Amino acid sequence: MSKNNSIVVKSVVKKFGKFTALDDVSLLAQSGKVTGLLGPNGAGKSTLIKVMTTLLVPEHGTVMVDGVDVVHKPALARERIGLAGQSAAVDAFLTGRETLVMVGRLYGMKAKIAKARADELLEKLGLTEAADRQTKTYSGGMRRRLDLGASLVATPKVLFLDEPTTGLDPRTRLQLWDIIRDLVAQGV
Repeated sequence: MSKNNSIVVKSVVKKFGKFTALDDVSLLAQSGKVTGLLGPNGAGKSTLIKVMTTLLVPEHGTVMVDGVDVVHKPALARERIGLAGQSAAVDAFLTGRETLVMVGRLYGMKAKIAKARADELLEKLGLTEAADRQTKTYSGGMRRRLDLGASLVATPKVLFLDEPTTGLDPRTRLQLWDIIRDLVAQGV
């Protein structure tokens, strides 16, 4: 793998029974760049993201993320990646702050460090004023930003976003892209 590539996918095949979702897929994603997967619904974009993030195991091929083989060393790969899926995965009864602290604790952070990281992300994502409200009171855009924050708690080297702007209004969509640009500038 070239040091310039954060993601290397070679000849990946993924089947669900007789249905082939990914058929000999290969791609390279350069470090320090935003790489997009485009295609119609059902083309296999989300399936490929699930393979690259260790959620699915391919029948054939290799996937390297930040120099780690995700099939043979999935735990190590998970230490280096963040994932925000197609829909915001937040618990409606937790507050925004509780959500981010919980994620930090699940990553093994000490409570004080997890709280500090949560506060930092809430500020960065423009959620400080709503931090102590239950997320069921958040707008769709706020939940999406919180979901992005959860994917950033452990400061990943590679961030996967599956349809990150779906359901967002134009203003929130622009804010999210500003956040993503900042992350790229920081080396994510």
